[in-house]
Amino acid sequence: MSSSESSLDRVVPADWSVTDDDEALAALVNLVVVLADNKFFLGRRFSEWLAGGPSLESAVALAAISQEELGHARALYPLLEEMPLVDTPGPLQRGAERERKYCLSCLDEPWEWWADVVAALILVDPALTILFRALEDSRYDDLRQRAARVPSEEVFHRKYAEGRLRDLARTDQGRETLQRRIDWMLPEVLMWFGPSGEPGVAALKTQGLIMLDNDEMRDAFQKDVASILEENGLRAELGELPWERWNSLQRRVE
Repeated sequence: MSSSESSLDRVVPADWSVTDDDEALAALVNLVVVLADNKFFLGRRFSEWLAGGPSLESAVALAAISQEELGHARALYPLLEEMPLVDTPGPLQRGAERERKYCLSCLDEPWEWWADVVAALILVDPALTILFRALEDSRYDDLRQRAARVPSEEVFHRKYAEGRLRDLARTDQGRETLQRRIDWMLPEVLMWFGPSGEPGVAALKTQGLIMLDNDEMRDAFQKDVASILEENGLRAELGELPWERWNSLQRRVE
């Protein structure tokens, strides 16, 4: 995660032992807001498709997933108030409370296709879960406790995602549309874990705040999604990632 805001003024409580490491502290703030904003906007985008899914049963299940994503965001935002920094990003409730958003660009605007919902379910949601799993042994107690609850709730998300993927990929037209949306989302999702050796993530790992580095998270994600894509005739082939367009603070492609 980015450490480019480490020059912020700090208030240093005695119980925050990471406050002697500006890079780790700034990266921790960035990590929390990035996770929260992505959960918030993922939930919002899902909620916009409750009337546009293929069936009533699908809409009911997606409504439950949307509420869980928003609930994860609501659980994370209060952590920003605990941080020994001033001017941390405020929580989002409607999405317009602050100009700067720390979410993937593919979550910026409402989606045009049901295939976008399915692609996000099979790519974005699992990517977030990989990062939560990397926090399950974090020595930051409040973050670890919140992170520990997420993977179990994501089990239903994954079953739902795989079912919708299979449904859409049964026809040539559905598979072709879904492939286009995967091709659009996947490069940014892979970049979301950050470049190899990113200083902010390295500082977090050194401090025991996160257990995996950038490449380990990216590898875990690729192994997680590759088989389900291949089983349904979909590709995860990539060329060179556009790192020259990468915004390391907001964790997005510009």
